[in-house]
Amino acid sequence: MLRAGVLYAGAAWAFGQGLSQFSPALGLPDYATRWFLIAAAIGFPFWLAFAWFYEFTPQGFRRDAEVASDAPIRHSNARKLDFSIIGVLAVAVVLLVTNQFVWRKGAGLNDGSAAAIPAKSIAVLPFENLSTDKANAYFADGMQDMILTKLADIGDLKVIARTSTEQFASHPEDLQTIAGQLGVATLLEGSVQKSGNEVLINVQLIDARTRGHIWAQSYQRTLDNVFGVEGEVAGKIADALHASLTRDQKAALARVPTENAAAWQAYLKALELGRSTNGSAASMEQVIDHLQTAVELDPHFTLAWTELMWQELGMYWYGYDPTQTRLDAAKAALDRAETLAPDLPQVKLARANYMYRVQLDFAGSLSLVREVLPAVPNESQAWYRAALAERRLGQWDASMRDMRHAQTLDPLNNQIRFDIANSLLAQHEYAALLAWVDPWLSAHPDDMPAREFQFFVIWNLYGLDAADQVLASLRSQASGAIALRAHQASYRRDYKAAADLFARAIADADADEHHAEFFVGSYLPASVGWRLWQALNEQRAGADAQAAAIYRGVQAQARAALAARPVDPYVAAAWHSVLGLACAGLGQRAEAVVEGQRAVTMIPESKDAYEGPLWVDYLAQIYAMNGDAAHAVPLIGHLLQTNGSQTTPALLRFDPVWDPIRNDARFQALLKQYANNQSAATGGATSASSSSSVMPFL
Repeated sequence: MLRAGVLYAGAAWAFGQGLSQFSPALGLPDYATRWFLIAAAIGFPFWLAFAWFYEFTPQGFRRDAEVASDAPIRHSNARKLDFSIIGVLAVAVVLLVTNQFVWRKGAGLNDGSAAAIPAKSIAVLPFENLSTDKANAYFADGMQDMILTKLADIGDLKVIARTSTEQFASHPEDLQTIAGQLGVATLLEGSVQKSGNEVLINVQLIDARTRGHIWAQSYQRTLDNVFGVEGEVAGKIADALHASLTRDQKAALARVPTENAAAWQAYLKALELGRSTNGSAASMEQVIDHLQTAVELDPHFTLAWTELMWQELGMYWYGYDPTQTRLDAAKAALDRAETLAPDLPQVKLARANYMYRVQLDFAGSLSLVREVLPAVPNESQAWYRAALAERRLGQWDASMRDMRHAQTLDPLNNQIRFDIANSLLAQHEYAALLAWVDPWLSAHPDDMPAREFQFFVIWNLYGLDAADQVLASLRSQASGAIALRAHQASYRRDYKAAADLFARAIADADADEHHAEFFVGSYLPASVGWRLWQALNEQRAGADAQAAAIYRGVQAQARAALAARPVDPYVAAAWHSVLGLACAGLGQRAEAVVEGQRAVTMIPESKDAYEGPLWVDYLAQIYAMNGDAAHAVPLIGHLLQTNGSQTTPALLRFDPVWDPIRNDARFQALLKQYANNQSAATGGATSASSSSSVMPFL
């Protein structure tokens, strides 16, 4: 009976593994394995009952009485039977290992496990433009975009965002590797040929494991009746992958965005231009021009109004035109979209973005995004927006969970990767942050934001000696890299060298200037911060006149910026902090504190758990520069226990900004307390004179 049970379990396992591995190639539905396992489980007790009356022998199933009459034969052949059972189990193990390492090794940027790659998963590769006029590339890109948009509405599918798929060719050779990197089982390839008013669209759905075609179709259309093709394609893909569709999802697939061919083309041109340009103010204005053309040609084109809102708000948010006029334009586009289709998920997401960026209503924005998510479960940006709002609300675990889910839907999106790094930094998860950015730096050694993350971690976990080692291998001469060398010289108390290096970084900063991650939340150009640090080092080096001149220049710049009344409160808070630091450097203590407190009041921690502590960081520095330990030390003690703060035990020890209060007994007590805590947590690796030569980043 025992042998029969083991044989049954082994055979069921082997068959289940084989069915799971080969069912996609055989065209079986993904639930075939599940139902087989359920049936096997139900049959197991009946098998045992049968085995109770009939014993399994090398001669087959025999009743107990028959077995008893030839016991010698049974025992002499028992070893053969055992080897038979072992053979069945060996087959199962081989199938399991094959399934684990042949297919699953391609999971790449996900978790390396094919269990994370559902059968109902797809990535839409860039469509090939077969038109003789290469200017028609926008149309091929647009069809890919619209098919993706329709697929994202299907909850039973996992759909990868365009940001990740656009990095590959239209018809790549190594489909399995690409599918593994994207975490999908199938890939959609396509081509578009546009000639005058005629359009030919070819699409084919491919099983990435077998390279076999699951489904393919051609669509011959004119520009006047091409509308709705993307919905047809998405529906066919859902059928081919056996994805279930709700009534609302079927209605969404059938919905056409516009029936005006000229408006449609203007919209597609705007999308293509927005992807292909560098995000400069001039390029964003061109995108806006195309969208305005689209809505003029079709005032009922909801998606165009929604995209226009995003672009207008981007001009405001990124500081290209932070004026009320630009904000009014964004609001007008949003209002029009809501009038046309208030329940459309894209419109609700636009409203949530407006609430987040303009009204700073993070709770309201999060509530609206969560309301929309069931309708667009594959929209990576929706999960990303939820994560951003949760982070502002101090919901750190939920934010990281949703941020990582967004990454599964858009695994090669650098912005999501970057914000995961920012979240790790804010939560003081320095080791995890270093592990996150080091692989990226191996492939992109000149990526300056990633370098800044790396050095912040090295300074905090490994100390100045370790930073020297990495700087010695840093070949970049970009302004940001020069600034990193300047910070290191400042921490080493080589003030003259630091001042000179900051001056070089400022001189090398170009018009499209780097925004440092560790200066006022990157809301202002890095050169503003570099001037403040240059002045501090000139002052420490005894060049008081040069330092005062620099401080006065920054002071004048900040006052002029605040006089222009920036609409964005974060930009205003940044300028108030800058003005406070400049005033402190000039010995204008009272005004310095007033400006620092204004920044804290504008973005309090109670309203923004992510960036609120940042402004308290600068207020604490202002108090320290004033020599006011009585006010600085309590703030520092609070910041060392607060997510979002960039005040750390290591930087307190060697950043010269804290020198005016360094000998204060309260400050020294704080250093001692956190030195002990940090040493216990890191094995003493945070010492400023750490000489460890074995580091994970080298």
